[in-house]
Amino acid sequence: MHHRIGFLVPVILLSAATSITSAQAAGSTHRPDIPQASGSGLAELPAPRANTYDIAAYGASTSANGFANQQAIDAAITAAAEAGGGTVVIPAGTFKSYTIHLKSRVGLHLAAGAVLQAAVAGTDGGAYDAPEQNIFVGLQDQGHSHWANSLLYGEGIENVMISGPGMIDGSYLDSNAGTAINVLSGSDPAEVTQRTASGTAGGANKAIALKNARNIVFRDFRIKNGGHFAILGTGIVNWTIDNLLVDTNRDALDVDASQNVTVRNSVFNSLTDDAIVLKASFGLGRYFPTRNVLVENCTVSGYDAGSVLAGTPSANKIVATDQDGPTARVKLGTEGSTGFDTITIRKISFRRSRGFALESVDGAELQNIIFEDSSMDDVSSSPIFIRLGDRGRAPVSGNSATDESVAPSNNVRLDERGWILPDMPQYSRYPALRYIPSYDKSVTTTIGNAASATSFSIVNAEAPTKLNAYAVNPTDPLHANAVGVPFARISNIRISGIKVTNADPRYPILLAGLVDHPLSNVSLSHISVQYRGGITMQHAIEQRILNRTIRYTAYQAAEASQTVPFLVNTFFAKNEALLPRISWNPAANKGKGAWQADPYNVPEMPREYPEPSIFGILPAYGLYARHVSGLSVEATQLGFAQEDERPAVVLDDVTDASFTAFKAAVRRGTPTFVTVRNTRKRPTDLEYLAETPYRTTAVSGLSVPTGASVVNVTVSRPAPGTPPDSLYTYPSVPDELHPYAYAVSTDSYACPDTVFPGLACR
Repeated sequence: MHHRIGFLVPVILLSAATSITSAQAAGSTHRPDIPQASGSGLAELPAPRANTYDIAAYGASTSANGFANQQAIDAAITAAAEAGGGTVVIPAGTFKSYTIHLKSRVGLHLAAGAVLQAAVAGTDGGAYDAPEQNIFVGLQDQGHSHWANSLLYGEGIENVMISGPGMIDGSYLDSNAGTAINVLSGSDPAEVTQRTASGTAGGANKAIALKNARNIVFRDFRIKNGGHFAILGTGIVNWTIDNLLVDTNRDALDVDASQNVTVRNSVFNSLTDDAIVLKASFGLGRYFPTRNVLVENCTVSGYDAGSVLAGTPSANKIVATDQDGPTARVKLGTEGSTGFDTITIRKISFRRSRGFALESVDGAELQNIIFEDSSMDDVSSSPIFIRLGDRGRAPVSGNSATDESVAPSNNVRLDERGWILPDMPQYSRYPALRYIPSYDKSVTTTIGNAASATSFSIVNAEAPTKLNAYAVNPTDPLHANAVGVPFARISNIRISGIKVTNADPRYPILLAGLVDHPLSNVSLSHISVQYRGGITMQHAIEQRILNRTIRYTAYQAAEASQTVPFLVNTFFAKNEALLPRISWNPAANKGKGAWQADPYNVPEMPREYPEPSIFGILPAYGLYARHVSGLSVEATQLGFAQEDERPAVVLDDVTDASFTAFKAAVRRGTPTFVTVRNTRKRPTDLEYLAETPYRTTAVSGLSVPTGASVVNVTVSRPAPGTPPDSLYTYPSVPDELHPYAYAVSTDSYACPDTVFPGLACR
């Protein structure tokens, strides 16, 4: 039986479910044939090389300063290298040091009780190496452009093993307060202003950084508070990581533009950033995809930094710096300019973390991904998040003959001019493959009642786009920004055998492609997800911002404050995404017009940083899929602990989707499935470009279990924030002539008690 949902959203246009067939009749599962990754292929770990070089014999001492120990350790490494190879041993005790320079065929062994501790720059005349020259700065985050400013650094090395069971510590305990003071910074130094310049020596922000290395083994050691990147490897071929424990303040492990990699039997704890993150940046200055990576038998978690190493995991800090819950996940992206291929991730335990994320937003291909046989508990974001976006951060050649890191304004882009390379031979040529507009988001709008109103910027309806006067056609806003890559592609994804408990009720499984650029061939099977529930359809309509600032004391940390969002997180959700999901009905209110609920009219946000929270509160509690071609969902069960008003599944512009042996709890009278037909869609990146023709997207080729309740919804108005033009003349943003107010003001609004259980919102 098909249930209408007019009682939830009375102004949505409903039509009969005419394109639905039973799963038994369809018999299609869309399972892609995906190769398993073999990783490094190193089944048996090597022992440290027999020729050993104790750093104490070269002058290192637990009482020496960082500069003296740096010189001694480097001398031991040089001696081993000159002898044809060996193992440099750090014995029991705490040894402070600055940048240590790794060399080929020389291992580093941290003995039992050994601590290699980051020295405090400026206290003894020592300093960490400066960020090295990289003429391709700006095409990736600053931390992915430099490696030298680290505690352990190696470039162009091969046949190197770092082994344990000792520890690398990027912090020290304050002798008075007993708090951990981070020496390795969680931030990046300022980027150079000239592409040919080097940075300034001083501090470091990585525990270990390797570039263009081969045949690398990390085994058995521990890292505490490793800085922005505890481990960063870029351009590594044949890399094995086994039995590590990394408990850190930001990224735990970054595998970037690397191939033939195995990560296994390890624990990565990182509350404020990703635990295991695979990236594919342009930091090497060439396209080198991350390929053939195997991650298995690992635990990722988001407890207070240092508490896992201490054996007493604590959860005093509630959210990460970005105000979403603890990060600590396994993720591919966002640095993805050069692509991902053949990645297998299995037998992972997620604890107090975000879910599994696949992201390609900079024009690269992400394909042949397997995620299987894993569990998640206390999930602080979408359990599964697949996002194809169009940030388009990739090289494009400009017209400048100077090497500024940010190109002059009279160039081929108005926005993001750090992505423009000079017109000089050493930068090669990266011609523009397409063009996109530059939007003027300078108009401030205010939503809500006076005492609790929220203001933010949206597109200027009077003049939505900024023009590039030096473009091919100065009168064409399409030529405001040259892009050097095509649209990204995500295909051949298989996710199976995943059990999720205690999931944040705001974020369903989220599969989001783009108009005309869908995700392709996605298979979900044998998955169970239990959400905490308690979200209403009104939450999905209003996009209410409801924050509370609280005090907390994390493990080995001073008391601090954090902003906790109980509904929409404005750190990632920006601009038009913060508008209520409402549409103007000119016939309502006796012909005077009125705002009406439109919760399925979700903005595209193609250029925003890819996090589930960029879309605010979605109109599905369990699975939201938009712009997907070839979706198989088999033997999957969705449910909630507390009743949720939203349907279990919303499909928008999805073709050839099959749901077999699928079950989902829903509130009485609420459909299991809602399919969306949208008559006001524009091509990707042209959403706000005036007079661009609209087209219709819909769901087709859908099969569901016999008897499943399905409702078709038609969205017939542009997304909130779209400037009016001759094709649609009505407003899409509340203003003085078309006011909108919450029925209950935010300062007296009852927040859901399932988002942060036990924590009141005021």
